[in-house]
Amino acid sequence: MKILVVHELFLPDFAGGGEKLVYETARNLQKAGHEVRVVTTGDSAVAYFESIPTFRVKRNRYLFNFSFWTIAKHAKWADLIQTSTYNACFPSWAVAKLFRKPIACLIMSYWGEEWGRMRPGITGTISKLFERFTLHRHFDANIFLSDFSKSFALGSGMPNKNMVVINPGVETSLYKPLPKENIILFSGRFAKQKGVYDVLKVAALLPQFKFVMMGWGEEEVCLRKEAPANVTFLNKSIKDGKEFFERYSTASVFFLPSYGETFGFVLVEAMAAGCAVVSTIPLGFKGALVEKGNVQQMAAEISRLMENKTLSRTYGTENSRLARQYTWENYTTKLIEEYERLLRKKA
Repeated sequence: MKILVVHELFLPDFAGGGEKLVYETARNLQKAGHEVRVVTTGDSAVAYFESIPTFRVKRNRYLFNFSFWTIAKHAKWADLIQTSTYNACFPSWAVAKLFRKPIACLIMSYWGEEWGRMRPGITGTISKLFERFTLHRHFDANIFLSDFSKSFALGSGMPNKNMVVINPGVETSLYKPLPKENIILFSGRFAKQKGVYDVLKVAALLPQFKFVMMGWGEEEVCLRKEAPANVTFLNKSIKDGKEFFERYSTASVFFLPSYGETFGFVLVEAMAAGCAVVSTIPLGFKGALVEKGNVQQMAAEISRLMENKTLSRTYGTENSRLARQYTWENYTTKLIEEYERLLRKKA
């Protein structure tokens, strides 16, 4: 197959887990013997990332919606277009309809009414309307990364058309359990939707425990100002290698009070590292599934796990086993099967 991958950013440009997912999609499709091209934003002089050919338009990622002709130029070559949320999917959809090409959309985010919480006022309303306009198109496949993400989208009004769930992979071999320290870890983007201010509230309720917030993002300055004394910040990501992985490996409890995820890569990373997990995201981990925004419940569950070392270690061991099901090989096999189905349907 000839597969055109369209996403608003591509490595080495990086803004979060979405770029990692698109890279692994392209890399593993190529590894499986398929031809792959990537259309994205960035420096047009960067013609390859590793062995993956890239065609970059010098444009802000949010203006990628106006890249119809760039995408169209390469779509003629492709058997199928693989796009993703948010700023790549509408122009890719329009190109696919023009050339009658099958198109699959990776639903990396769907927030629905949560936009009002994340972006109060007119900004949130515009974001919600833009989401509906772009994602309520007729894609040949809407690929969700988890059952709970699909359920949330359906409950938020997304049409029940061509939906399929394919869990992504995680390099679980990079995350190995080490002797645990008395640390509660948050890892990810410092953004409101990740529940970062709930982390501070819970930390204030549990001054006897040490919290580490590892990541980056737009809320960092405010978080540092408001954080109680038992919260430490680390500007680390997967690109930092050993120190990043070891921080997971030595944490006793991983805490993600997010208001919405399509999958939760950080949860699988923490599971692989042998952490007990406290989160609002129902990924099937061992620990405690808590209610969004309920900081009293979160604090009680974290305290329970931190005070019962035998229980938290047992949960961590089981989580490490559960994490092994999330492989890029499984993801790629199911993705290719879906592509082949779409091509048969179009034939």
